[in-house]
Amino acid sequence: MKIAVLTDSTSYLSQTLIDKYNIRIAPLSVTFDSGENFVENASISTDEFYERMKTSATIPTTSQPAIGDFLEHFEQLREEGYTDVICVFLSSGISGCYQTATQAGEMVDNIEVHTFDSKLAAMVEGAYVLKVIEMIEQGYEPTTILDELHEIRNRTGAVLMVDDLKNLQKSGRITGAQAWIGTMLKMKPVLKFDNGKIVPDEKVRTKKRALRKMIEKVINEVKDLETATLFVIEGDIAEDSDWVQQELEANYPQYNVYRSSFGPVVAAHLGSGGIGLGYFGSKLRTN
Repeated sequence: MKIAVLTDSTSYLSQTLIDKYNIRIAPLSVTFDSGENFVENASISTDEFYERMKTSATIPTTSQPAIGDFLEHFEQLREEGYTDVICVFLSSGISGCYQTATQAGEMVDNIEVHTFDSKLAAMVEGAYVLKVIEMIEQGYEPTTILDELHEIRNRTGAVLMVDDLKNLQKSGRITGAQAWIGTMLKMKPVLKFDNGKIVPDEKVRTKKRALRKMIEKVINEVKDLETATLFVIEGDIAEDSDWVQQELEANYPQYNVYRSSFGPVVAAHLGSGGIGLGYFGSKLRTN
């Protein structure tokens, strides 16, 4: 048995990790109002994306890989001698990657395709990929690995703060927000992933209170776990991420805290000023 690992570009793993573990990436893309299309992390960087978004008249749109792209990945892996591929994707509640890859897996012969819906995105999604690699190295078979991922998913999640709900509302990536629209003046929305969908959680008066509320919510989720890994996921305001990371490391030294960032696809939905705080319900090797 020879097992490969594939994920989409919104897992935002470092190129060092991708190269070290031969992780296959199925990239999403963003398109601006000019019609220009960019493949995430290949033809546009995150910094370039934020700069272009400032001058874009409309919110950039995002696109998932086509079913043919997944078929090419699976066929290539089969040619390289892989018998199985474990695929970890961003939430099916905000993207069709998981469904499309699952369909492609049913169309390819002589390689077993195992797909997993992280119900999240960004580096918390990436954490599942690293867990898969760790378990492959320990000799576990795909079914056992998938069982473990489903178990971890019960104690994994994320909260978000955005500057406003405009991008999420227009892109259709937020659920149940209608009652909030028009009442957000001078308020900061705190959001959460609920069964794979982004939903409103609380309205907080100031940014600092919103950041504190994010920390409070995540610590409350992990306080009874034996082990947990925390991810501060940066948008375009590094100072906010710096503050959250310092607060966590100073007040909760029992948890491993890692820093990551949103790439163009997720940033297109969150807009400027977004920040995330994720938790992964397992000890995790991140190198």
